[in-house]
Amino acid sequence: MSLSHCLEGLLIQAPIGLLFNFRIGALAVIVWYWSRKKLECELETLDVEESLAFESHAYTWAIGWLPWQWDAYKVLDVVLPASSAVLIALLMHGYLGPLSI
Repeated sequence: MSLSHCLEGLLIQAPIGLLFNFRIGALAVIVWYWSRKKLECELETLDVEESLAFESHAYTWAIGWLPWQWDAYKVLDVVLPASSAVLIALLMHGYLGPLSI
């Protein structure tokens, strides 16, 4: 599952990298997967009825911010796409997109 996340990360990084910079694209990949795993940790704490109700739950915001609160598979789901995105950003170091600052 984590290797497919690398391909998804490429689909996130490529358009942003081509427009702006591949470092910004790598940051977008990291933010995307980090927030996704945090949301999964939050939803794991809710009951089935609560998660289906789509109500706001103030007590879940503090759960899942740090990777040592996750299991190993969630960490891999963030680390593998993040590392591949950073490697692509390092390879495309000199590229400046048309909208880069």
